Amino acid sequence: MTTESTTTGTNSPATAPPSSPAWGRPVAVLALGSFAMGTDSFVLAGILPQIAGGLHVSTGAAGQTITAFALTYGLAAPFLAVLTSRLPRKPLLAAALGLFVLANLASAAAPNLALLLVARVAAGLGAALYTPNASAAAAALAGPARRGRALSVILGGLTVGTVFGVPVGTAIGQHMSWQASLVFVAAVGALALLGVLLVLPVPPTTPLGQRIAVLANRRVVAMVVFMLLASGASIMVYTYTATVLAQIAHIRGTTLSAALLAWGVGGIFGSFGSGLLTDRLGAACTLTCAILLLIVTLALLTVCTSIVPAIIVMGLNGAAGWAVSTPNNHRLTALVPTLPGVVISFNSSGIYLGQALGAALGGVLLDHDVTARVLCLAGVGIAVVAGIVHALIPRPAPES
Repeated sequence: MTTESTTTGTNSPATAPPSSPAWGRPVAVLALGSFAMGTDSFVLAGILPQIAGGLHVSTGAAGQTITAFALTYGLAAPFLAVLTSRLPRKPLLAAALGLFVLANLASAAAPNLALLLVARVAAGLGAALYTPNASAAAAALAGPARRGRALSVILGGLTVGTVFGVPVGTAIGQHMSWQASLVFVAAVGALALLGVLLVLPVPPTTPLGQRIAVLANRRVVAMVVFMLLASGASIMVYTYTATVLAQIAHIRGTTLSAALLAWGVGGIFGSFGSGLLTDRLGAACTLTCAILLLIVTLALLTVCTSIVPAIIVMGLNGAAGWAVSTPNNHRLTALVPTLPGVVISFNSSGIYLGQALGAALGGVLLDHDVTARVLCLAGVGIAVVAGIVHALIPRPAPES
């Protein structure tokens, strides 16, 4: 028996009106929360030297704070979606943001690395609880016709947080203190919490048994595996962009910052544009274009030996990497429309586990003296496997 035939019910978002005429404002509030999550995911990378110096540990040890957040998110998201199945969505989102805010304040107050790691795990739990439910709420509010755009707005919040929130948080950390960076993240999260309490309507809940049944759907599992591979291929190369561009195109310093900015701006276009393309062309077609662009741009990085082509390819690579999540979320919610929070949590888990595994694999390769070109080609190989998984996922059967 398929999941689709066992997860229908009167209390599901599928039975709500096709879309709310006022969906834009609550979705924007939800995106503000994802902006805070996106900033928190990457801001520590820019202030690791300050953290290491302040806590009297090595930079490598301080870097484990990033791993703690990403792994917690990736591992916890699907389990939290199931365990919180009976809780109303609005209070759940508020609680997730509250935990996220308190965890960042605790991170700022941590006197040593051990307590900082504990606080980062708590922040990861808050993010793992918030982002999938925010995406599900946005999809339900917008309705099927605008689902892609609503999901892209939530993803866009993450992207904008990475592109603009991270530099702001990094600048605060470098000119004030690393603790001030985390207070900044907490303040944005608190603002989103206030917005959720004031603006967001209360969507219905779904029984626990229906949520667990999603695990038996092979298409759901395949889509999550695809997301893990695509994310891993993208982040494996992006994490070591400084090494890649220095070896291949001799790009360093200010020019490297420009290349990273191009990647981020491309990511904004990819996250928002993929929503529009998904609504117009469908999720499968959009994903095919995105994964092909990811493969091509990773391959092109191996031959970009001058500044301008490298920056252009970095922009396109950012667009490709960020264009995958929205259509994958879209087809997951279309496959199991009564359980959007659960399937989106699986997708989010795939993203963050892919990031953690991709960054780890890239580090292992570089530690074994693999060249930047070989690293990019390894990314190409993983992206090709992702494309094969995508091609093998059965398309939905036409309704009778």
